[in-house]
Amino acid sequence: MRRAAVLLLAVLGVLALALPGAGSAAAAGDPSADRVLVVGVPGLVWDDVDPGATPALWELADTSPIGAGSVRAARSTTCLLDGWATLGAGNRARFPAPDEAAPPVPLPTVPLPGETPGAGPDATPSPEPVPAGPPASPELSHCGLQERLAQVGLADPLTAVRAVAEDPATTRFGAEPGALGTAVGCATAVGRAATLAVAAPGVGLTREEALPEDPAAVAALLEPCPLTLVSLDGLVDAGVPAPEGSETGTEPASREAALAGIDDAVARLRAAVAALPGETLLLLHGVSEVNDGRPQLHVAIASGPGFTEPGWLTSASTGRAPFTQLIDVAPTVLRALDAERPASVNGQPLAVAEGRPGTAEAVAALERANTAAVTHHRSTGTFFVGLVAVDAAVVALGLLVLGLRGRARPRLRPLLEAAALAAASLPVATYLAGLLPWERTGAPRWALAGSVLLATAVVAALALLGPWRRRRLGPPLVVLGITLATLVGDVLAGSPLELDGLLGYDAIVAGRFTGYGNLSSGLLAAAALLSTAVLATAAGRRAGRGRDDGGRDDGGRRQRRITGAVVLGAGALATVLVGTPSLGRDFGGVLAALPGFLLLAMLLTGVRVTLVRLGAVLAAGVVAVGALAVLDWTRPADERSHLGRFVEQLLTGEAWTVVSRKAQANVDILLGSALSWLLPVALVAALWLVRSGLVRGRLGRGPLRGPGLLRDGGSGLARADAAVLRAGLVATALSLALGAAVNDSGVALPATAAALLVPLLVALAATSPARGDVADGTAGEDDGGVTVASRGSTWNT
Repeated sequence: MRRAAVLLLAVLGVLALALPGAGSAAAAGDPSADRVLVVGVPGLVWDDVDPGATPALWELADTSPIGAGSVRAARSTTCLLDGWATLGAGNRARFPAPDEAAPPVPLPTVPLPGETPGAGPDATPSPEPVPAGPPASPELSHCGLQERLAQVGLADPLTAVRAVAEDPATTRFGAEPGALGTAVGCATAVGRAATLAVAAPGVGLTREEALPEDPAAVAALLEPCPLTLVSLDGLVDAGVPAPEGSETGTEPASREAALAGIDDAVARLRAAVAALPGETLLLLHGVSEVNDGRPQLHVAIASGPGFTEPGWLTSASTGRAPFTQLIDVAPTVLRALDAERPASVNGQPLAVAEGRPGTAEAVAALERANTAAVTHHRSTGTFFVGLVAVDAAVVALGLLVLGLRGRARPRLRPLLEAAALAAASLPVATYLAGLLPWERTGAPRWALAGSVLLATAVVAALALLGPWRRRRLGPPLVVLGITLATLVGDVLAGSPLELDGLLGYDAIVAGRFTGYGNLSSGLLAAAALLSTAVLATAAGRRAGRGRDDGGRDDGGRRQRRITGAVVLGAGALATVLVGTPSLGRDFGGVLAALPGFLLLAMLLTGVRVTLVRLGAVLAAGVVAVGALAVLDWTRPADERSHLGRFVEQLLTGEAWTVVSRKAQANVDILLGSALSWLLPVALVAALWLVRSGLVRGRLGRGPLRGPGLLRDGGSGLARADAAVLRAGLVATALSLALGAAVNDSGVALPATAAALLVPLLVALAATSPARGDVADGTAGEDDGGVTVASRGSTWNT
């Protein structure tokens, strides 16, 4: 076993070195510039860009790389001051405003003109809140508070930046507001709130209330400092009171006029840039939602050195074209000005990827990307509740049909099996639904729901109607196989199904843009470990039936060797698939997956599980993920994924912010996510199906006494196959527990796996015992199985 573990780690290293980097995107040419102009447009989405209504924006998009920008700050809906603070920090930050969606609420404790604020670097926030004005005004809902404060003006930007820095959410991300200004040293800010991006002690800051009308005056404004930030707030002014919520936070007529004004300002800025000597990099990016608008993806355009030809925008922080983040603006500015990037900056410089079609088609694709992201963002909560309800209903139906000991209502067994297999097909159906263009329809949420139901029906039908239905384990293994094949094939293809899948991620939340999300890691662990347990056992049993040349029966030894080799080989491939930056790029997934496979190999080959060996298994996971992270870290800083960036954070002392943030996210999900309710459902199913050996004392009496439906002596599998199933479940439990501990999704990860495993176990219990078993091809034959004992594993021959 020791040699096998060493061999496994060696294979991991070879495969990791042979795999490509995180992406092929690269900045075109020399990105250095004499100056940088950052244009922030709150509320601007690609649906607003039109050759007739916004010709200047359209022409800029036609000649430049473009992308869909996520403006996610340190709150779920990014408001005006949040966005500018995040842009300047190069990390997620938040202005310390109340989160309540309805008035009355106080304004943040930041001084306004006419009050007596502190001044200079030693200023401190006012201890009393500023009166909010008319308490019943709906304009104070959502982002209205910050917009009103910005409209009046920030009298003391240093105090405002200090308030952002002291906000708990900002601290949790390790952001340093104003870091962009500190690194550049001199900046000009035009418009509201832009000073939050660059205000810091010692920074030469010039402030202008509005952009001049004269192009020559605009050009003069761009010359004194290497960095100019312009906030075009027309859509903020177009906001109207709408307490019930709206898509954009504006009304159509006022939005059209605001867009015309924004387009005119962009034309003036471009004319001024053309008149200046030297090279100017123009970055136009959305910075926030406006008024009561809901979260969306925003316009992102880069033009100038390094961004001279049409293409897709991307960055190493997303690893996926055409997506960018607001936190990527600051590192792009610093790279262009050859300024040192602070360790707190978590974004990555923008880069250009090929493959962009013509402008009209590209803008349409970006609009569809926004539709898909918005639909996913607003549908996951409802889906999670439905998933819990479906699994709870399957367990309740199972108790009704089978009773506690499998002797009630046998005629309803086929119905229960079909319902359970359909429920088990639901998780993978959320990915397969992405094969249909539901985001192109007029009602995308309904189209998404219909696509998921259709995919569920197809997977369940394949499981129930194929020739494998004659085998007891056939239908459950088909669902496991389809789940595993979908997750593996998707990540090899660049994760097109994971993005905006209901168990995947979206670019609005911006937790991940490619690779395996935490929920998918849970599904992958369950499907891979159980499938490997069955395949490895089948391969070992076939090999064990042979004899050596001397005629001595060597079946048991050969069986163990082949079984262990299959498990270790599958574990090596799974670990590389999950952890490689160009594929799964899941730091915590490696820590969870590798120990699960090593434990499975021990259980299936009769190696006794001790605390020392279990510690070695856990250490192997740490070594593997460390190796992959260090390999990622050795690449250029602008190309690293979050694995390599974590190594850098360890070296700079910033890693604790990541660890503490993940721990807080675990607690939040435990207390607030609907998915956490799947764990009680799974516990009830476990007590019912595998209670023998688990339930002791008073709980083991009465109706809970005796073997469960899937244990030896119950109405389940043959003893050998039941032992293999238990080994797979024990290894899966270890992997899921580790995944919950090291990922920021916490209990949601094992809960998602339970959405697959619980219905499959119910379906297995509902299957007629008359069917044959798949592991060895016979029904009831005990052909060299595995017994998982309380003190370890023993091989029986």
